[in-house]
Amino acid sequence: MAVQFIKWNFLAAIAEQCCKTSKIISRSHSFKHPKTTASCTSVSLCCRPNNFSTMGTKIESSVPVVSGLGIDTSSVTNGQPELEKKLKLILLEMEVSRQEGKKVPSKVSVDQLKELVSLNTISSRKKYLSFLFEVEIKKENRKRKKEDKRLQHEERKPDDDDGHIKYGLSNNTLFFRLYDRTINNFYHNRLMHAMQFNQKIVFDCGFDQHMTRQEAKNCAKQLLLTFSENRIYPDPFDLYFCNVNKESLTMKALLKHIPSMYDEHFPLNVTEKSYLDLFPKENLVYLTPHCREELTTYDHDAVYIVGAMVDKANQEPLSLAKAKKERLKMAKLPLDRYLMWGSGSGKTLTLNQMILIMLDIRSTGDWNKALMHVPRRKLFDSDKERVKSLGRTINKYSSFRVDKILKS
Repeated sequence: MAVQFIKWNFLAAIAEQCCKTSKIISRSHSFKHPKTTASCTSVSLCCRPNNFSTMGTKIESSVPVVSGLGIDTSSVTNGQPELEKKLKLILLEMEVSRQEGKKVPSKVSVDQLKELVSLNTISSRKKYLSFLFEVEIKKENRKRKKEDKRLQHEERKPDDDDGHIKYGLSNNTLFFRLYDRTINNFYHNRLMHAMQFNQKIVFDCGFDQHMTRQEAKNCAKQLLLTFSENRIYPDPFDLYFCNVNKESLTMKALLKHIPSMYDEHFPLNVTEKSYLDLFPKENLVYLTPHCREELTTYDHDAVYIVGAMVDKANQEPLSLAKAKKERLKMAKLPLDRYLMWGSGSGKTLTLNQMILIMLDIRSTGDWNKALMHVPRRKLFDSDKERVKSLGRTINKYSSFRVDKILKS
């Protein structure tokens, strides 16, 4: 941290020196080159501590723009001087990367700036900027293709009216058209029925403090897929998201995907209450991979709980500790009993894979069919293992021959 702090101070000193130089140049050429004066003035403004310009990068924000060149930095840094200095250096890094022809987005939102400030290394910031650049290019290509399709549709001329019935999307059609709204209403009606009569399943959203920012975003995407997979299943669960903190990173990211999530009419139970306050304790079963007891027989009267957490960095048995603390019954999926795992593959499942497994085991009672949702890349493949062992043998023999030749 000390080395990084010294580096920031060094870059800040360089930026201030550049600003002073630009001021001197603008004063000396103010009468001969009025355009130079305007450009240098914008550079000097961007180096001030409270007026940040992205020097070619537009910052999207609802905060009023300061002098047309920056934003209120308190929305990003919360008035902390260290973060303000870091933000200024990040904007300087972005401009340098743009001058070098690297992938830097043209527009950066306030949330994206907060994410950049939270990253501590230059390499991680470059990867994030490259990701934003690629997303921006995809959006532009999507808009361009949509506009091209619209122009092509307008250029099409209707056929001459010969008195016959015409079929197709532009004219009459023989089939009844199903709109997306109709399909959504059909699925939501099925979920309404499940909320009244079907079995409950709980996803515990109380692990946000144990996840990084990126893990929280991944968790939100998995929760979205969980809701989607459960919605399109013929006999869905009554889905509960418990221990929800609306200000957490996971819920904020999930709200962007499902804007109507907190509406009363939306067919999803999102509550800040604990599952202990909603269901009888004797019916609760916490599914955790760290316990010893396997879930061999499915109980249709139980309320199964799944920990909504992405633990790529944190491998601690948090769900096991929570279940023991609350004195709940625990179980794990019989993965080792029915599957043969490949070498180097982790025995981890995503939340949407968990809901698919639980839906199939409830409907069929067959673990072999339910565990078909485990990715095949994680399982043992005899052909791949044979190729790997043959490659290791060849490498070992070739290295032995080279060593023998060198010794001779």
